[in-house]
Amino acid sequence: MHSIVTFMLAVLAPGGAAATPASPAVPQEDLRRIQKAAPAQAPAKPKKPRKLLVYSRATHYRHDSIPWGAQAIRILGEKTGAYVALLSDDPAMFDRDKLHQFDAVLFNNNCQNGIIASVRRQNLLAFVRGGRGLIGIHSASHTPDWPEFVDMLGGFSVNHPWNAGSKVVVKIEEPDHPVAKPFGGRSIVITDEIFQFRNTSRQKVRVLASLDTQRTDMNKPSIFRTDGDFALSWVRSYGKGRVFYCAFGHQKDIYQNPTILRHYLAGIQFALGDLEADTTPSAKLPRTRR
Repeated sequence: MHSIVTFMLAVLAPGGAAATPASPAVPQEDLRRIQKAAPAQAPAKPKKPRKLLVYSRATHYRHDSIPWGAQAIRILGEKTGAYVALLSDDPAMFDRDKLHQFDAVLFNNNCQNGIIASVRRQNLLAFVRGGRGLIGIHSASHTPDWPEFVDMLGGFSVNHPWNAGSKVVVKIEEPDHPVAKPFGGRSIVITDEIFQFRNTSRQKVRVLASLDTQRTDMNKPSIFRTDGDFALSWVRSYGKGRVFYCAFGHQKDIYQNPTILRHYLAGIQFALGDLEADTTPSAKLPRTRR
């Protein structure tokens, strides 16, 4: 029954307005791989039935992996019972009456997200500030025309010195943090496109994972950060709301990686309000915790 409800929600927006699914084009074999890679249980029991808007519109560069991401997020909710997902690329979903039927919004690889109307932008900011959740995956952080969104999300992805297919080492900074526990250790090797961020500050965000600059090729001409701090996953509070961002997700196979899917799910449940997690900014933690 749960799967039928999810399908109906993916076709009809709340209130009966049509919502556009991200894409039905993911091959069945890849859907089976995602289904197999997704965890059977969520890290937290939902406090109530949860609804997640998965928004996939991209008005600049559109990643080929967007449909894979949308389907992975749908499957995570469906398999674990953590939430019901609606997949859409319709900016009208940010009209207040539609938006407020959700507990959180996930921005799925949106390289500029097409939310242009000022009232819709303000609706989203108020939605999160008032106590709901925001999740950003990969290029959801590339929104140069909306500085308030960048501030809310916690950073702006300027470029990717490590292009698609790059192998990097990722340091897990807080292995015991509820959102980082799925990594199970202090470092992992990832093959993906890896961003460099501006406006990301440990004074504002709780960094969970970052580039291990001691074990990654740093001889890239487009690197401009001089502090050696390359955050890749974080959480933060925004008003009464909860924000989770993860930079992984350029490549389709990322959405078939069990560890990354568990990390996504933990972050989503945090943003929904079901997984309790500390958002004290990294710079404000006791020195023994940094």
